[in-house]
Amino acid sequence: MVIGERGEPLKKITIKKSNSIRFFSTLLLFSILTFGLVFVHPVHAVTPTVSVYPSTVTASAGQNFSIDIRIANVFDLYGWEFRLGWNSTLLDAVNVTEGTFLKQGGNTFFANKTNNTEGYVLVDCTLLGAVPGVSGSGTLATVEFHAEVPGQSVLDLYNTILINPLEQPIPHTANDGNVTTGPSHDVAVISIASPTTVLLGQAIHINVTVQNQGGYAESFNVTVYYNSTVIEKQSVSLDIGASTNLTFTWNTTGINKGDYTISAEASVVPGETDTTDNTKVADSMVTVLSLGHDVAVKGVTPSKTVVGRGYPLSIYITAKNYGTFTETFNVTSYANSTIIQTQNVALASGNSTTITFTWNTTGVSCGNYTIGANATIVPGETYTADNTYTDGWVVVTVVGDVDGSGRVEWGDLGLLGLAYGSTPASPNWNPNADFDASGKVDWGDLGTLGLNYGKSCS
Repeated sequence: MVIGERGEPLKKITIKKSNSIRFFSTLLLFSILTFGLVFVHPVHAVTPTVSVYPSTVTASAGQNFSIDIRIANVFDLYGWEFRLGWNSTLLDAVNVTEGTFLKQGGNTFFANKTNNTEGYVLVDCTLLGAVPGVSGSGTLATVEFHAEVPGQSVLDLYNTILINPLEQPIPHTANDGNVTTGPSHDVAVISIASPTTVLLGQAIHINVTVQNQGGYAESFNVTVYYNSTVIEKQSVSLDIGASTNLTFTWNTTGINKGDYTISAEASVVPGETDTTDNTKVADSMVTVLSLGHDVAVKGVTPSKTVVGRGYPLSIYITAKNYGTFTETFNVTSYANSTIIQTQNVALASGNSTTITFTWNTTGVSCGNYTIGANATIVPGETYTADNTYTDGWVVVTVVGDVDGSGRVEWGDLGLLGLAYGSTPASPNWNPNADFDASGKVDWGDLGTLGLNYGKSCS
């Protein structure tokens, strides 16, 4: 028996086994929860980073390249904002797009403002609605640049803001990037020249000048074509800024008589981005002549495809002398089998001309007409298949009928409205709406359509 301070016996305290188990279980659960909290939350203690990726970029002047703005180790991100600055004499931003990271949390609002004069872009993005933030790592945005000239620039990532769903700031660090732009790779075809005529079976020389306009010595191929067929290919090596003249030989044996487009192409060198000047077309076509007498009609083009009955129509006909003699001959234009007009033509060897014929449609029946032309056979001419040329059709109809349906109605008014105020140089020019062939769709044409509205061709 244990005696207390006052001499009274103390009662023995007994803990039942079941209560003991419950006590220690509770203690263990508390410890696990506490222990778990300690190990679940250390990720919050890691400072998030916002960085330019890759941190170092090398590009050639004249080349486009892209960098990402990436985030790492963030917890509960709801919105973000940053500014990215650069040397505006070296770089231009050409495009800014949202990355995929914040989209994981739902719909987003993304906006950006680019100032290439001062050299910066302001970009921000936020989730929409009452949704939790996004945690982890990923890409916030991608910025595409164009390198203007060689040099170096810091990609300065500043004024970065991260917030959670409670609009509380998220502490973080920001890491800049660097870009180095070097000389560009750039070769070009400067000029191409050749004779304008060659007798079938003979050879001509085509002179091509190429230049290295970049900042590296280059080796590349130069290929010359007639139409899309290769004539010859040569290899060339040029130092920085150097140019050279190349001579190519075109043997026309086995080539048909006709007109051929001559072009030259410099192959694209590795790293080259400005390739528009790698190809050049000769100013003049080369005509391959046949030995002897040979004339032809090369083209027939009406000034419009729909003409009001009683109004004139211009028809442009191109004739050419493919022979080796000067020729004088007649060219006749037709609507179906009816002669429109005949004109006399004199052409030296290899020359061509375009003649304007006028078809007066007064008294002509409404309907579709096939337009063609014929060149008379000259003495000694043996190949005559190309003396005749037929091209398309023209509708003769009531004045004011723009679409050739045979009736003036709403559709015609709409077409005239689309072309109103236009001239042949305008992108919306419609010659069929220029009823009086004045060279402009104007009030006069609108009035003509109004007077004939609802009429049909009969």
